[in-house]
Amino acid sequence: MQLRNFYYEAIDPNGKKVKGYFETVNKYTCIKYLESKNLRVKSIADKTNFITKLNQIVLDSVLPRRALVFFLKQLGALLKAGIDIVSSLELLALQQDNRHQRRLFFELNQSVYNGITLSKSMAEHPREFPKMLVQMIEIGELSGKLPETILRMADYFEKQLKLTNSIKGAVRTPLIYLAVVILIAIGMFLFVFPSITALFNSINNAQLPGITVFFINVSEFFGKNSLLILIIVILFITSFYLLYKYEKNFHRAITILLLKSPLFGKLIEIYNQIMIANSLAQMMSSGVNSLLSLATIKGLLNNAIYQELIQKTLDNIQDGKPFAQSFQESDFIDPVMSKMISTGETIGDIPTLMVNLAEYYNDISVIKIEKLKNAIQPVLLIFVYAIVGVLLLSIMLPMLSLGQQI
Repeated sequence: MQLRNFYYEAIDPNGKKVKGYFETVNKYTCIKYLESKNLRVKSIADKTNFITKLNQIVLDSVLPRRALVFFLKQLGALLKAGIDIVSSLELLALQQDNRHQRRLFFELNQSVYNGITLSKSMAEHPREFPKMLVQMIEIGELSGKLPETILRMADYFEKQLKLTNSIKGAVRTPLIYLAVVILIAIGMFLFVFPSITALFNSINNAQLPGITVFFINVSEFFGKNSLLILIIVILFITSFYLLYKYEKNFHRAITILLLKSPLFGKLIEIYNQIMIANSLAQMMSSGVNSLLSLATIKGLLNNAIYQELIQKTLDNIQDGKPFAQSFQESDFIDPVMSKMISTGETIGDIPTLMVNLAEYYNDISVIKIEKLKNAIQPVLLIFVYAIVGVLLLSIMLPMLSLGQQI
């Protein structure tokens, strides 16, 4: 849907003249927006042109996960308060300052106004609304519990957001340490060691320690071949990215390597297991059958190994094998998870066990991530100090040697 740009002139409560632009569906909603800001409208003119249409082009998602959570909480609260869905969507659109998000909400508003269900309206925007959300909204519409379903999904996505941010925080620290080490090393190779070389070349028969000679040779090599090294690095990164993205076997090998790595493996396992547990709990407890739940979750996961796990589970169920079998056979699933799924299957109540499992993982995830963060940071600090120490030693030793030789 193409929104229109309106140029308006209005008077604020203090009698001051206010001018500006507002992008919306029609003149009526523009007036409604201005009146909600306590502005008295003097004139409105449609200023839609080629430039304003170009500004409507968006290449990426306009609704980040945090904004999605806020939208769902507001929408659920409005519906629960008895406001109809068309009015709720219009109200949320008019309150939105981000023009791309306002356009999205107006599109939902107009679609629902024209008789299309909210779930189908959301399905037309797959980049903004995950497939799982669309299916849960559809269930809420059919069961007559749409407000409760929307609020429950807001809680689900908020928990996932907190988990993601927590894991990013744990990963961010080691990456910063590594970046600092690399920058220090590059700086010393480019600026410090060439100066040492010039200094010792000016002194006849000066003897340099072996470690200093090694780093000076490395520095000279980098200085002479910097362009070639830069090209090789760019080609390596590009090749790695393309292989990881398009070569299935390479992608799988790197994923397994990361899962087995002492630094990031447990973080990846925690994230994916909580994602699976929470998603299964949300869907199966709402009456979605196991096959549809698993198929949806497979589309939500980005990790190839866990996608294979879900696909294997789907195949097992279709072949009449136990639901828990693939989880029990996996090397990257916590035994607690596989045992609880097996127990739920035995007693014939997997949905309840998945809800309990999701609560268990949500409770311990913060503790586990904090423990991993505390374990990773000392190791990385030792690594950083060791590299910096060796570099400093290679500079200090020749200074001491020079003093003795003089």
